[in-house]
Amino acid sequence: MNVRTSRLLSTAGAAVMMALCAQTPSALAQESTSRTAAPPSGTTVKGTVDPLALEALKSMGNYLNTLQNFELHATASAQTGLGDMDLQVHIGYESTYRVQRPNKFYVELKSDRTIRQYFYDGKTFTINVPRQNYHSTVAAPSTIAQMIRVADVDYGISLPLIDLFTWAEDPGLDGIETVIRVGFAKINGRETDHFAYRGPDLDWQLWIARGEVPVPLKIVITDRTDTLRPSYQAELTWNTSPQLTARDFAFTPDAQSTPIKIAKNTEEK
Repeated sequence: MNVRTSRLLSTAGAAVMMALCAQTPSALAQESTSRTAAPPSGTTVKGTVDPLALEALKSMGNYLNTLQNFELHATASAQTGLGDMDLQVHIGYESTYRVQRPNKFYVELKSDRTIRQYFYDGKTFTINVPRQNYHSTVAAPSTIAQMIRVADVDYGISLPLIDLFTWAEDPGLDGIETVIRVGFAKINGRETDHFAYRGPDLDWQLWIARGEVPVPLKIVITDRTDTLRPSYQAELTWNTSPQLTARDFAFTPDAQSTPIKIAKNTEEK
């Protein structure tokens, strides 16, 4: 995976976090309000803020912050440049997340090229590479938020959508310059409201499910700092009441897997 793709996939989680981390209690607007017409064409300029679109972010964040256990499957693709060439390519992957707050998660990332699995059980963190038959296990801190920081700072591991795990611990909507409602859409048969947002470097869109379970069902991110405008999109399938056990977060190596030592970053962030 090239640098552009890695950057976009890791940035996607940060962009989604901006949308969903607010904690101020608020209820999603009623059905009649949610059908307000989208702004006329040509009125989307820097500084435009639709209160309904902003309220939808807060309501979605508030709901997600109530989930102590959840399972998420994402089918995603990144459109990016190939090496230093002015050539756009699409790279697809799938990811599965199982989360049990405050101190357990499992993440699996699959692409045509590789599979990576990440196990965190509150005491240890394991990276497993099943196709190459090796794994690495290190001692871990006691919370998901701390583990995410250690993985990023100490080992340079930044997982797509990882901020799904920690929205409640980093409230705020800093950096959003434009917020609008685009309109109604159906994603895999479910009714959603489609919103678009602009920050300093990214354009991003969210399709938020209507009703009592306002989860994001689709995400599109575009990086404006790159002349090729690489983009990331994912459709999300949620299970908000999974039956998770300790086995879901425990790593058991098979007989062919070789333990290795993971290198630590030498630079401080």
